[in-house]
Amino acid sequence: MSFNSEVSMRTFDGHSSTIYSRTRPMYPAELYYWLSQQVSPSSTVWDCACGTGQASVDLATYFNHVEASDISVSQVTAATPHRKVHYQVFPAEKTHYPDNHFDMICVAHALHWFDLDTFWKEVRRVLKPGGIFVCWGYNWLEIGEAEDKVISEIILPELDAYWPIQSQLLRNQYRDIELPFELMKVPEFELSCFWSVTQALDFIRSWSASQLRIQDKGDEFLTKALPALLAAWSEPKKKQEIRLPFFVKAGRMS
Repeated sequence: MSFNSEVSMRTFDGHSSTIYSRTRPMYPAELYYWLSQQVSPSSTVWDCACGTGQASVDLATYFNHVEASDISVSQVTAATPHRKVHYQVFPAEKTHYPDNHFDMICVAHALHWFDLDTFWKEVRRVLKPGGIFVCWGYNWLEIGEAEDKVISEIILPELDAYWPIQSQLLRNQYRDIELPFELMKVPEFELSCFWSVTQALDFIRSWSASQLRIQDKGDEFLTKALPALLAAWSEPKKKQEIRLPFFVKAGRMS
């Protein structure tokens, strides 16, 4: 993940890269298939703010060459190797890529961290005329009425003071971000996974606000929430479906 503040760097760098790669859900396979229909398989694609390479490797299933970059050394060090993916470390807003280099640029669950004015200039520089910019993300988790109540009443109050201001952009599904391109019609995609109670708590632990709260006061708030979440879980020893509201925005360079 790439970002433009010291607070955000503390959130995703260091030990949290292991948590991040272990807990983040896989993006819908239908999304990658749709992307593969927008540009040629021989295209060069940039996975910007690649983190540990979750999207990079899936993009490599459909495209011959994927450039993946992130500002975090620890995230890139932990990234999944792939023969079609070339990882590098630098900010999203200032890269070493040539002009007019990419057929498509993808940003997975990270655009809200960028210095957007500077980033759009870099995108215009490295994206080919007619190239496509795509960003996507999810802005919450939905388990069930009882489980969601535990999260909202026990966990979220502990995080109120720790949400970075950029998180509001994500909560609003990037409606407050204007893409400087001709917008494309994008299909709707669904994102869900099956998690145990422990996996759901690990996912909550990976949130930016949780990481900042843990750095400040420790993680006992999650430990204290576990019994209540177990009690609310429909079948405590089994995994259940977790729904994550998912959105995609795309535009084409004129």
